[in-house]
Amino acid sequence: MNNNPWFAIVNPASANGQTRKIWPKIYKRLLDQGVNLEFAYTTGPGDATNLTRQAMHSYTQILAVGGDGTLNEVVNGFFADQKPINPEASLAVLSHGTGGDFLRTLDQKRGLPSLLEVLHRQKIVPIDCGLVQYQDATGQLYTRYFLNVADVGLGGMAVSRVNQHSKFLGGKLSFLLGGIMTILTYKNKNMKCVIDGKIVVNGPANSIWIGNGRFVGGGMMIAPHAELDDGLFDVVVLGNLSMFQLLRHLPKIYQGHHLEVPDVTVHRGKEVSIISNPSAYLELDGEHPGFTPVHFSLIPQGIRLWT
Repeated sequence: MNNNPWFAIVNPASANGQTRKIWPKIYKRLLDQGVNLEFAYTTGPGDATNLTRQAMHSYTQILAVGGDGTLNEVVNGFFADQKPINPEASLAVLSHGTGGDFLRTLDQKRGLPSLLEVLHRQKIVPIDCGLVQYQDATGQLYTRYFLNVADVGLGGMAVSRVNQHSKFLGGKLSFLLGGIMTILTYKNKNMKCVIDGKIVVNGPANSIWIGNGRFVGGGMMIAPHAELDDGLFDVVVLGNLSMFQLLRHLPKIYQGHHLEVPDVTVHRGKEVSIISNPSAYLELDGEHPGFTPVHFSLIPQGIRLWT
């Protein structure tokens, strides 16, 4: 294991507050294993991004400790003015939230033993990341990076619902129940989706998923063929499916078999634009930052990741 210093961004509120209780023990174990580590706790939304940017002045190895939302904020801290702050910086992940979907794409287990294996391997690979431009409820434009999966439509509204409540039931059950409750009231929207200049959707649709990774919602394999380093998004379109069709086929998403359902299509590309009438919710790595219109750009090899 190298002795280069690490800086950990720790979200104590992740896993319904369990991270605050368990982190001191994890920290001691890491030190005992010879990991040269300092850390800071986040205190609220956006704090992980700011802490990461500050840490970049002194550290090149960043550890994200928390859920997928914490990881998303840390990734955004690797960039400023749409440029990498330090192209040599690298990222490791200790997943300790309710979803843990990003690690599923890496086929890594959650918890400290898996992280220690990663640190001992010292294998760092460049992976793609996404950049999305969207607007908030007032119409103000924002940009944000993401590593895993984004969604426009049903998933965005479901995530908004889930994040307004406690996730004490755990990631899979919390997201499943939130998804079912959303399906019961959700209305499909007229969407237009353009991928690399080609119109692929122009009419009623349930949702459009932009996959860099494969999993969402505590284990739903929404983009089963997505690869983190292939230079392309996998865009999965759930077309004009009814409430009954969605409920009937929902279990198939956990195995990735939903791609066999009629009116579900897959496309690939580097630039994706989506408009919607009425406006649709945007979901990004398990968070709901804003609404359509949205534009996604793929950044090849944008993050150096410990695997």
